[in-house]
Amino acid sequence: MKLALSGAHGTGKTTLVNALYEELKDSRNVEICREVPRVIGEVVGDREYFRRGNNTELRQALIFLYQVMEDHLVGSDKDILISDRTMVDHLAYTDVLFPEFSGTSEFKVISDAVQRWLATYDYILKVPIEFKVQDDGTREADLSFQASIDQKIDEFYLKFGVNPVVITGSVSDRVAQVLRLIAS
Repeated sequence: MKLALSGAHGTGKTTLVNALYEELKDSRNVEICREVPRVIGEVVGDREYFRRGNNTELRQALIFLYQVMEDHLVGSDKDILISDRTMVDHLAYTDVLFPEFSGTSEFKVISDAVQRWLATYDYILKVPIEFKVQDDGTREADLSFQASIDQKIDEFYLKFGVNPVVITGSVSDRVAQVLRLIAS
């Protein structure tokens, strides 16, 4: 089973991924696909690699490649893979950060690939904005930027005909919602 958490930065996806892992690890063969931009930041030794002003279209394209690799390699032999982000999230950031790119044939190809990749997830879980984002050196605390990403994510799901399961509330509420979903 492949679960993917989706939403703008600072919505609690990583916290939820870690809580789900802790809840499931003793009873299920489970693995986490970490948030790919953070992984790449660690690889290049720069936590701010993808922040606005540092990011480029080429850097953004690396995220798509790495997400496919991580989703495939990390979870190929597991009962449950929990992915900390979806390709739609990355597409939304690309569209917001590089609007001049969104009309290109390359963006169309990436969009098509993203739409196809969504079919590899058994469940897409949307974590909406419920509290104020914190700047942690990688993610930014700009609330309007966060809201624009969240809106763009929703627009892409609508465009692709995908209806993610919305997960809300406290961490324990969110964990309980996902566990009920897995059990059904």
